[in-house]
Parts: sequence; C-alpha cells; structure tokens
Amino acid sequence: MPARNTVPAEGSGADAAALEALGQRLRETRRARGMTQASVAEVLNCDHTAVSRIESGKYPLTPQMIRAVERLLSFAASDGYETWFISYLEIERSATVLRTWEPVTVPGLLQTEGYARQVLKGANPGQGAADIDQRVAARMARQQIWERADPAPPMMPAIIGEAVLRRRLGGADVMLQQLERLVAVAESEPRITVQVLPFGSPGCAGTLAPFVVASFAPDPRPDVAYLDNALDGATTERRDQVTRLALLYDALARDALSPDDSAELITKVVREWT
Repeated sequence: MPARNTVPAEGSGADAAALEALGQRLRETRRARGMTQASVAEVLNCDHTAVSRIESGKYPLTPQMIRAVERLLSFAASDGYETWFISYLEIERSATVLRTWEPVTVPGLLQTEGYARQVLKGANPGQGAADIDQRVAARMARQQIWERADPAPPMMPAIIGEAVLRRRLGGADVMLQQLERLVAVAESEPRITVQVLPFGSPGCAGTLAPFVVASFAPDPRPDVAYLDNALDGATTERRDQVTRLALLYDALARDALSPDDSAELITKVVREWT
C-alpha cells in the first residue's frame, strides 16, 4: 500500500502492484456484497468507468481516493451493514453537524443495545439470531463516533416524535434503559441536543419520514441529506432537495419542545414506564 501522503506513480512497479492489489480487493468485495460498479461509483463520487479502471489497477489514485476506497472496503467488511448504507456511513464519519429527525424510533447513534435489537428484529422479519447479532454489533460500533478525536464528534441536534417515548419496543426494562439514556445524554453531552415533537403540535411536519441533514464546516463540501424508508435509504447532494429538508428541519424545531421541556417530558414518561 503506498504512503497516504503521496500519489502513486503509474511507472513504479511497487506502486503499480499496490494499485492492482487494491483494485482486486475492491472487485472481490463489490461482487461479494452484490454491488454494481455504478453503486460503488456513487459511494466514491466518481464515474463508473473510473471504478472499472480502479479494479484493473490502471487508475492513478490520489491519496484522497485511496482513503475513500479503503474506507469503503472497511465498511463493506463489517458484518451487519447493508450495501446501500455504506455511502451514509462515510458521511456520518466526516460530518461536523447531523441534524436528525426521527418520528417513531430513537436515532441509531443514541440507541441502547437492547433497544437496537428490538428495532432491528422488527425491521428484518425472518432473520436468524446470528444475523440480528451482527446488525446490532454494527449499530453499536457506529457509536464510536462519540469517541473520535479527529475530527471532533459531530454536533447532533435531534428531534424525535413523542411516539418514540410511548411506543413499546421490547419489555418495559428496554424502554426504561433507552429513555434514561436519552435524558443522560441530553444532560451530559453538550454536542447532543434532544427535542421532542409532542402529539399536540399544530403543524403537520411531524408526519414526515426520517431524515438527516449533514454539514461539514469548515470543509467547503456542501451539505448532504439522507432519507430513510422501510426498505433502504438514499443520500442526496441535490441543492434543492437538501435545502428543502433543512427548511423542514427548522419547521420541526420550531414546533418541538425546548431541550429543557423535552427532558422534563422524557423524565415524566420514564416514571410512567416504571
């Protein structure tokens, strides 16, 4: 593997061998995960013809592209990640702000293991225990984002629907642990804020499906949005779509309870679950 602060030279035998080995790993991993060259190109933000050249070891990769390929391979090798989710993992790893809306479940980055297990079992009917274990482990591994040093952990202003607090997932003990964690995180982690959109909110924004708007400042990279649904998710960099979602997030934030009032409501519901 060439040094990450240098650009491999096409004429260097050692560098050419490293590029060929990297390309072979990418091709094998892509096929094993059922990904097309087009889907890999979307993750790497390049043309599908470039993916073909990378796999053949004939593309003079920049250090930035090498890191992107290595991260993709790392994600793909992690059990429990769906192929369509890889592009969002890359966003999550580098974002400085993650504005998050979740109407019916706690955001994945704030879930307890027991709660995550119930969510993933419900979303993957018919899957065996080993598969669910892998998915839970992968979700918990994502939470290492809060321990990272460079860049610093992201700011995460999260808005959740009141249904999140009252929808029973697992036993009462699972809900208690999850809601207690929400309260603890909101009190102890200044980078995370939690607002609850109450049932009595007069607006209709609370009917929206989950989404995240990611920002990367001071990096000049434009904001990116992630949209979720029952089967898979998708990322978009289209300015009109990202802008619209940012405006929708602002509308949700205006209708939601303040962080302090949200913590009070969550604490009240914890007592109800008890």
